[in-house]
Amino acid sequence: MKRTTLSQVAAQAGVSKGTVSKVLNGRPDVGEDTRERVRAAVADLGYTGSAARRPRTAIVLVFDTLESNYSLQVMAGAVDACGRAEADLMLSTLPSLEQGDVPPFSEDWFARCGRTGETAVIAVTTPLTAEQVAAAAHAQVPLVAIDPVNSLPSTVPSIGSTNWAGGHEATTHLLGLGHRRIGHLSGAGGSVPARERLAGYRSALEDAGVPHDPGLVTGGGFSYEAGFAGAQELLELEDPPTALFAASDEAALGAFEAARQAGLRVPEDLSVVGFDDTLLARWASPKLTTVRQPLHAMGEMAVERAITLLAGGSRRVHPLQLQTSLVERSSTAAPRGAADGVVTPG
Repeated sequence: MKRTTLSQVAAQAGVSKGTVSKVLNGRPDVGEDTRERVRAAVADLGYTGSAARRPRTAIVLVFDTLESNYSLQVMAGAVDACGRAEADLMLSTLPSLEQGDVPPFSEDWFARCGRTGETAVIAVTTPLTAEQVAAAAHAQVPLVAIDPVNSLPSTVPSIGSTNWAGGHEATTHLLGLGHRRIGHLSGAGGSVPARERLAGYRSALEDAGVPHDPGLVTGGGFSYEAGFAGAQELLELEDPPTALFAASDEAALGAFEAARQAGLRVPEDLSVVGFDDTLLARWASPKLTTVRQPLHAMGEMAVERAITLLAGGSRRVHPLQLQTSLVERSSTAAPRGAADGVVTPG
């Protein structure tokens, strides 16, 4: 006899194979009606393709998007940590909901996560409201945040990096090369890491005695498109910047394209520094000078913290900030006309 396939179960239940997989693996983001249809189809067809087992520990990693190298490197760290702990890793993104799915972070979603008592949730660069934090606590589901975009209570451990120091170091590097018209392509409005990187940029200018020009700060996101639009805006100024510090590598690559369309060369006519040190920084042409975040380690440590919470560890811990460092590559140089190529800040 032929074994029943996942596709046959999906067809009988009237859902996608992905939804069937979610139900079989105990994912919380499936509506109860859909869940019952899948279970009925499994029973009717005698599907045995997935052995009925409950993971000892399940980690649900929720991203705002998976369409970035940032997300992939954080995920790689989480995968390694889950492998060492023999925990199951489940991935979700906020926009990718099918009809009937339960939105991540909703009260019902957390309640379903808490039914086994073995599930923890990690929110990656996603906003969390007070109501969502309360729902997690009510369901007794440990909640950890990576690079939280808004301020969180002390009961939600967070893993991030030294964003202020990274912004300061990136700007100081450009100042040390002799640049004085330094633009900043800022991250998403309201994002705590974006504000910290901007504050580091402004502090470095102040330390060097360079007046801060609000007209040199623009942007509105960490994406390639936001970096491209912001760089275009700054390069069209009557007195354009000679250097740009972007709040992400993707935004920095958008600036590369804006410079190319303006007939400028990087770094001969425009120096660019990014933030993250994703694989894109090493693949870019020229290779991107950037601030390295330990993204892999952030994913690992978030999982380790979540597992500690499941084991009864304290939830009241200080936010953990991992050290950033500047990686100098080929996208920065002294501005044209700088004496001897290098000028000391101040």
